[in-house]
Amino acid sequence: MAYSVSSTTESEGREAQDISGRYWNANIPKEQLTEEWREYLSSISEKNKGILCQKDNDFNRLSWAEVQHLVNTNHIERFQRTSSQLRAYLEYIYYLHKKYGSVLSYVQHERLHWEDITPSGDRPFISPTDYKILYNDWPYYVDEDIKHLVVWTKFTIEDDENTGKISPGAATQVEDFITRTFCSSDGLQVERDQIVWFKNWRSLKSVHALGKVQSS
Repeated sequence: MAYSVSSTTESEGREAQDISGRYWNANIPKEQLTEEWREYLSSISEKNKGILCQKDNDFNRLSWAEVQHLVNTNHIERFQRTSSQLRAYLEYIYYLHKKYGSVLSYVQHERLHWEDITPSGDRPFISPTDYKILYNDWPYYVDEDIKHLVVWTKFTIEDDENTGKISPGAATQVEDFITRTFCSSDGLQVERDQIVWFKNWRSLKSVHALGKVQSS
């Protein structure tokens, strides 16, 4: 009988060890391991799978200098969350799809409180009805003194067809808006060198029907 118990225990241990190596089981308690992936993790990128398999203490918060460098060199894809933050974020996005039908519906109606997303027709960043500034609900793993804001817009922020980057004209409009809103005597009077901004690449967006400028 003792042999039987030991054999069963060893078998269960080997099974748990085998499935613990699967990306959806990384960094979770043994009793919560599953043989099949969780639905909210079923279609994630290889990059996200790699992040989930790391420990939270493998990550270092990005400093202000590092944030500036990533933005200035257009390497915004290198912004990331820790494994536990990413898991929570992916589960939350899945929940929003289930409850609201889409992330767009949730953001539009619950966060922005916009009845519709038709722009006013004014030039970008002129009409207050065309944009709204919110804190990022799921900021990246950066220095705790860095505040991550998102400027949501009803209008499209133009990209350069050749480079895929924000067009020079649109970049000027964003820069004028940033300066006017955060740096001027009528704004928050933040020093300009204390702000960086970027426009999300289309491939990095979770909401495609709205414009999105991110500022720190």
